[in-house]
Amino acid sequence: MLPNMLPNILVIDDDAETLETMRLYLRDVAHVSTVLGGRQALSFVQQHPVDIILLDVEMPIMDGFVTLEQLRKVEECINVPVILVTGKKDRQTIFNFGIMGVDGYLVKPVSKETLVNKINEVYQVRETTEHLKTVLMIDDDMSYLKQLNSVLQDSYNVIMINSAKLALTYLLKHTPDVIILDYQMPLYNGANVMNMIQKSHRERQIPIILLSGALNRKALQDCYPYKPVAYLAKPVTREVLIENIENALNHRGEIDL
Repeated sequence: MLPNMLPNILVIDDDAETLETMRLYLRDVAHVSTVLGGRQALSFVQQHPVDIILLDVEMPIMDGFVTLEQLRKVEECINVPVILVTGKKDRQTIFNFGIMGVDGYLVKPVSKETLVNKINEVYQVRETTEHLKTVLMIDDDMSYLKQLNSVLQDSYNVIMINSAKLALTYLLKHTPDVIILDYQMPLYNGANVMNMIQKSHRERQIPIILLSGALNRKALQDCYPYKPVAYLAKPVTREVLIENIENALNHRGEIDL
């Protein structure tokens, strides 16, 4: 069942008839807003609260994949569940859904029952993950973030951010349990980001796992003052990553003393 308070659902599609159908399907179980295309969606989410997004894939100018990439760069949409809706069901399209790290997908035409069931399913998963430890992953390579998310999402509440600036904004309002930080990013390197994170969370330091494809001696020296709990080289295996996350969670109590 959907939560007692009706959720705010945003439907994004370039077809007005589809938008109206979705609105009629959901009007009894949600507060439904509709927008024609990705550009309107980006403007909408910065001005209105959204609990879940239904996103059409085949749209002109900005298709669903481009729109999703842009939505994830908006602070208010970093962790909003997204269900992709498509008229295609070929293997490549389904594979693309997987690497996008979405919460689900539906194939058109969508029945009312199927739509409501999928939304219920997504909410149930989110309710489960909200009780898990939160791992914030910061890397400018979104495809790599999605690879890591695929191996961590069953064990942790994973937040993916592909911009150091956006991550710092996110951290002004949120305190994850562990941060996995790429060292080599444009504008800010790992040492810069750790410095800013620790300044903004002086009262409760967050354990940081540093991840990089190339950590030379100078980089290690630059990062040492900020005391990351681990240095890991890309690519990293699931077993090594989870072992270090668990060590970091155990280490957190020592950091907060």
